[in-house]
Amino acid sequence: TSVTGPVDITAADELVSFKMIRASAKAMSVDFDPSETDSGALARRGSLRVLIGQNNNALHVWTVPIPPEGTTTKQAKLPEPSLQSSVEMPGHRSEPRALALSSDNELVASASDGSLRIWNARTGACVRTLECGTALCVAFLPGDQTVVVGTKRGTLQVFDIPAATCVETLDAHGGAACWAIDVHADKKSIVTGGADKTVKFWDLQLVRDADAGRRRLTLEHTRTLQMADEVLALRVSADGRLLAVALLDCTVKVFYVDTLKFFLSLYGHKLPVVSLDIASDSTLLVTASADKSVKLWGLDFGDCHRSLLAHQEPVTAVRFVWGTHYFFSAAKDRSVIQWDGDNFQRIQKLHGFHGDVWALAIAHYGNFVVASAQDRSIRVWDKSEEPLFLEEERERELDELLDRGLEEAADRPNDVDEAQRAGKTTAETLMAGERIAEALDLADTERRKLAEHAEQKRRMPHLNPPPPDPNPILAFEKLTPEAYVLRIVERVRAADLDDALLVLSFSRVLSLLEYVDVWARREWNTPLTCRILFFLLKSHQNQIVATRSMRSRLASIRHALRAGLASQRDQIGYNLAALASLKTDWEANATAEFFDDKTIQKILDSQVKKRKFVGLKT
Repeated sequence: TSVTGPVDITAADELVSFKMIRASAKAMSVDFDPSETDSGALARRGSLRVLIGQNNNALHVWTVPIPPEGTTTKQAKLPEPSLQSSVEMPGHRSEPRALALSSDNELVASASDGSLRIWNARTGACVRTLECGTALCVAFLPGDQTVVVGTKRGTLQVFDIPAATCVETLDAHGGAACWAIDVHADKKSIVTGGADKTVKFWDLQLVRDADAGRRRLTLEHTRTLQMADEVLALRVSADGRLLAVALLDCTVKVFYVDTLKFFLSLYGHKLPVVSLDIASDSTLLVTASADKSVKLWGLDFGDCHRSLLAHQEPVTAVRFVWGTHYFFSAAKDRSVIQWDGDNFQRIQKLHGFHGDVWALAIAHYGNFVVASAQDRSIRVWDKSEEPLFLEEERERELDELLDRGLEEAADRPNDVDEAQRAGKTTAETLMAGERIAEALDLADTERRKLAEHAEQKRRMPHLNPPPPDPNPILAFEKLTPEAYVLRIVERVRAADLDDALLVLSFSRVLSLLEYVDVWARREWNTPLTCRILFFLLKSHQNQIVATRSMRSRLASIRHALRAGLASQRDQIGYNLAALASLKTDWEANATAEFFDDKTIQKILDSQVKKRKFVGLKT
């Protein structure tokens, strides 16, 4: 058979499926062993090693057999690829959503979807890895030998760390998520809160474990507090007197622990409170909400001491430092910030994460801070002996903002619309734009009346018509329409001027350009006139170019601005020359020079003309 016309060769004609590697999770990256770039070494080994990075934070190295040279895949009858080595145990395979520290700050418990890991806080080594449900909260029980985990299915799982086993599972909240766990100050009970709108109290008791041959802690349900909405967070005060509960209705309820009597209701957040904490002196409560704010409350009367816009994204965790009113907050903006709860100042900002920060734990006296994030990492910041100065921190943050702004400006395309370069529209900029629009309408109406009066005088000079009544606002200000518009524009803050001009419609932009022409011819506030003109031309370039009537107006503005700028340039040059002359005169009159006797004698000798006698021979 013969084929006429060109034949397209596809990748399927050249590439044939060789072997398939079935990974345990989705592959995110693949790489080959760099030592196998030589085809001779690869043929001698008879296999190819492939490194696969998976989305569960695991690394696998696979060995793929290759056929000998000169044989095909089917002829070689090679075995399937085999897993040679893997890195799986140290880190979490999913996001660690909860953290807890032991009472001696030696162990860190981190819980995620499917795993509970116990870490050595000093060395960072993983001590225990235990299977659990979808964890939402975790806490160490007294003695630091037992960890309790609250899951999404509403169960409480009790783990024995030395035995590395789950010794008990309790259905705490009837299938609804268990969002919060806190240990009572007396170390004899714990409190849990869940999505079933209940807060439950559990006593700790010692029972004999027949399998382990020793006694262990168990939980016994004693009391239940019914709430009006789902419980998202709770905390027992250090003196064991008060219980603060955050609900889904954006409020925080405070109860007495002993009688469960209602004490305070704290409201003010626009979105639900997801985390809260009570200072060690039981006088201050801090709440963190999804509305990006952190609020400080007094527990005496429930008054809000201060509301802080803490982060640029929803706040996820907040914790006090024991013995102080310092506290740390974490949020989805990938940062952890330290605050002063007495002076309401930001002390320092901790960076390093590549995802949303979910959980936070503080050592007993703030010696170190532990945080976990969406990038499946757990980071620890140690407290150093180096003194910290707030002024230096503010300067460093300003430098970072400046560098970030320069990088964004460098990455921005050159043809970005000027309207996109302006900042975000706020209520102030909208009000400034409305004031400019009202001033333009008022001035246009007044100029129209004056033009009609001038036309009547031209047509009927013998009648001598009276001038129209001026606008009360212009009469009070004693300004012409052109001067009134300039006054209104000058009252707009320089930072809001660009956004205010963007609010104007194109018809008002054409009207404003008429006043710009008048200001340029009369040389009124030339710098502001130039700024407005350039911004309007960049923002509405296409529409202005398409408007035929604007050609004569722009030519008039160009001629007037050039003349005005030349005049100001000459005036500035004249002033600079005058200032230089005044400086020279002042230095001559106000400066005294010191001369010693020898220097004075030299000056006098140089001024006396010496006579010289010359003899002439005849």
